[in-house]
Amino acid sequence: MERPLKEAKSYEEQINNLIEVHGLLVLDRTSAKEILSTVNYYRLSAFGIGLMQKENPEKYKPGISIEHIYNLYQFDSCLRNIITPLIEYVEISFRTKLAYQLAMTYGAEGYIDSTNFRSKKDKEGNDIFARVSRQLNDEINRQNKLPFVKHHIDTYGGHFPIWVAIELFSFGMVCSLYSICSNQDRKKIATEYRIDPKHLSGWMIALLELRNMCAHYNRIYNMYFKQTVFLPAEYQQYQGNKLFPILLVLKMLVKESMWNIFVKNLHDLFARFPEAKPGFMGFPKNWHEIMIN
Repeated sequence: MERPLKEAKSYEEQINNLIEVHGLLVLDRTSAKEILSTVNYYRLSAFGIGLMQKENPEKYKPGISIEHIYNLYQFDSCLRNIITPLIEYVEISFRTKLAYQLAMTYGAEGYIDSTNFRSKKDKEGNDIFARVSRQLNDEINRQNKLPFVKHHIDTYGGHFPIWVAIELFSFGMVCSLYSICSNQDRKKIATEYRIDPKHLSGWMIALLELRNMCAHYNRIYNMYFKQTVFLPAEYQQYQGNKLFPILLVLKMLVKESMWNIFVKNLHDLFARFPEAKPGFMGFPKNWHEIMIN
């Protein structure tokens, strides 16, 4: 049988529930109300994962306060903000390399010819080439007021060369298009990243998941990711499906200057929020040394 939904609770009732049912420490009810009116109770409670008593998983460990949980929420927000520029760099670089390879191999509109790609279906059984083509047409129609889209409709009769069309692709569409490229095209692009094509696909899918989580303000602290990324020999001991392995992938894909800034910001962030435990994200104890070497 379906369980009935819980009844809505006022901020005061939410505070009482956190104290009486979950044993959360609340020293200042005014401050607690301000927190709950800023961050949804349900969203905030997710940051309590790992802080509950083993013998009573409904109760927080002694001394855990609402400020502690809120600080983890703030850490997570700041962490997403410093990761996002790295993903942006990789995404733009990847779509640029893909567009260049297709343009130089098949010409401006070679990407609309299915014979230039491998026949492959997604998990739902849909043809990937047909799906990406449909998504692109939807984007052209949806964004037909954008200057560059309108220009190509008015001037070129709605024909878009790959170096223009790629700007209308989502990161997911870019990953899908790469997945159906010929082995030769995939290898040519992967060579620029000094990685095997199948591993590059896995990297990009993992970054897509992380990118979407960051874009939609989802929690990445103490989260498990769907994709377990391949790591080269020097990093294989850190393989797993938490955040740290994905950060190592970013290290191998971005400019050194960008990475150094990120590591400094990350170090400062842990210092600012001591409540955040690196181990909860798959970080080894010597994470800083690994990241800067």
